[in-house]
Amino acid sequence: MINSHAHMSQQVSSSAMKTTMWIFTLFILAQIIGTSIFGVYFYKKLDKIEEEMSFSADYLVLRRIQKCMKGDSVDPTLLNCKEVLVKFRQLISEIIKTDTSGEKVEYRKATNQVSKNEVQGEEKNKLPKEESEQPVIAAHLVGEKSSNKEVLQWMEKGYSSMCKEVTYTNGKLKVEKAGIYYVYSQVSFCMNSQLSRAPFVQYVYLSKPQETDKLLLKGANTFITPTPDCALHSIQQGAVFALKKNDLLFVNVTDSSRVNYSPGLTYFGMFKL
Repeated sequence: MINSHAHMSQQVSSSAMKTTMWIFTLFILAQIIGTSIFGVYFYKKLDKIEEEMSFSADYLVLRRIQKCMKGDSVDPTLLNCKEVLVKFRQLISEIIKTDTSGEKVEYRKATNQVSKNEVQGEEKNKLPKEESEQPVIAAHLVGEKSSNKEVLQWMEKGYSSMCKEVTYTNGKLKVEKAGIYYVYSQVSFCMNSQLSRAPFVQYVYLSKPQETDKLLLKGANTFITPTPDCALHSIQQGAVFALKKNDLLFVNVTDSSRVNYSPGLTYFGMFKL
């Protein structure tokens, strides 16, 4: 009876020991697994931190190089601007000249292509800009009644248009920029049988300093209305001339008292081709 009770006690003690060992073993395994997982996580995190620190260091170097190139003040204990800029330029030149690496060749080709595209884009944008910056040189004046019988007078208002490259004074247009110009004029006038039967003539003259006036254009109308009523006639003429700076142009007629100054009937102008 006593032996049986002792034997049962030993069995219970042995079972408890095994259970304790199993628990201890599982705890050790859990610790190992947890430590391994934490180690892997910590290793990856550390790599990420080192990568970010590397990027930060590269950024700081580039910022310091930029400050050196701009001439900003940099702590001499951290960076010798002259030496770093020389080495940086040497490195860039070596990268550009190196053909051993396919990636570097492609990089150089891509850079050249971008540069060409930028130059072409600038040229395309530049051409219209230059053309748009060239002013339109033109003048158009409408007739103005005046007592001056030698030169017809014109108005710088109403339907007229002027630019600074062509100026107007006392009935004459003055060329401020040499070039090829188209000069035109129209004079409308009244004629009938009761007035003079002489033809009505329109002249366009070129006047140069210290030279005799030169006739450029001449138009005539000999039609006379048989009735006493005044009939409206017009003479229009125009041509291309090579003009120099300070040349003067003016219009005159045989009888300025017959000229009709209604809007759109009598005008004088020129524009540069």
